[in-house]
Amino acid sequence: MEISLEKKSLLSHQHEIFRKKELIISSTRNISEIQFVLTELLYVPDERLKLVIVLELIDYFTERFSKQDYQIRFFYASQKGILTGFVICQIDGDYKSYGMACPTFGWLSAQSLETCEALMSECEKFVRENKKKKLRGPINYPKYIGGIGFQTEGFEAPMMSGVAFSDPESKVLDYLEQLGYRKDSKYSCLDTFLKKWDKGKELDENIVIKFLPLDEIRNLKEQIMGLASQSLYAVLADAPGGESRFEEMMNGYAQACKVLKIVNEEFPQENADVPGFRETWDSCDFEKIVPMGVYAFDRNTNELVGVIMCQPNLFQLWNREPLTHLNVDTAMIKKEYARKGIFSALHNIGVFLSASTHGFDYYEGTNIWANNDRAIKTIFPHGVSVRTHYVVQKRLLKKN
Repeated sequence: MEISLEKKSLLSHQHEIFRKKELIISSTRNISEIQFVLTELLYVPDERLKLVIVLELIDYFTERFSKQDYQIRFFYASQKGILTGFVICQIDGDYKSYGMACPTFGWLSAQSLETCEALMSECEKFVRENKKKKLRGPINYPKYIGGIGFQTEGFEAPMMSGVAFSDPESKVLDYLEQLGYRKDSKYSCLDTFLKKWDKGKELDENIVIKFLPLDEIRNLKEQIMGLASQSLYAVLADAPGGESRFEEMMNGYAQACKVLKIVNEEFPQENADVPGFRETWDSCDFEKIVPMGVYAFDRNTNELVGVIMCQPNLFQLWNREPLTHLNVDTAMIKKEYARKGIFSALHNIGVFLSASTHGFDYYEGTNIWANNDRAIKTIFPHGVSVRTHYVVQKRLLKKN
């Protein structure tokens, strides 16, 4: 969309930091200015969601700008008085790439190679100023809206909160490759999880599977974060984590639980052969539990040893549609408890109990890293790929 800035007085260019011929790059922390740019340029596949997504992003930027020591920049481009692109660059201590902290860019929009080059040059300058040597993206914060990577396949799939969406007509990925960024990580999303996993029939007898109320999940925060630090940062290339990520998930659960309806409390006999299913079913208070997460405990020590945490598709919620989609966001097993059938049992019990009682009918395993052999071997036989994303990176040389 092209909107003349001369007709709008919201963009003052008082933050102009770059000019080449008629291309101007500006940096701003003005919330009204940012909202205007997002409203004009942000691509959202479902137009009904655009306003709410823009407002969620505005809330995120407002919160980040309030932290004086948090390193974040919002850059936008204009040419001949017309907006042509924008990007966010930030250094978040909780973001890990191959286990190491790394600066990121996100939400990149550019209508030409020239605009893309100018925007990314400012990001690179910002990264160098903070004495960092690598830039990676897109990591579109906050993750419960934006997700990671440029989408290259699966544009017909339903929008899923926490999964990056891209304009199928965009040439930004091509522009970045021309500018020296290389595809570093490939991610797949699978339509899966409506099939029982055979390995889950071998659940160790010392493991108990539970669904929990929201307050009990919050009380497990330290153990969940411990599992994440042990499991995720060691094997995943892109792990936006930390306490803010945990709170995002809890907020999503709280929103979903306000509208979820119990559709059936009768025991589904077709799942009677799933080890642990009856025990988990009988222990649930369906009025209180959060059906989007399922937890494995050592029966003897009551230690949390495994978890699958799904995210409700908030886009359905914000469109006032019935909540039937789950983003299978995070799966973690304590290393000492590997090969005990816990992951498969968490899947089997989690999917079929939540589907039976609350009517979920679409489970998407999201952001599965192509280099994570364990995940590929475990999950890919059970699903069909519906989306593909790529994260790019560039090592930055010192400027002379």
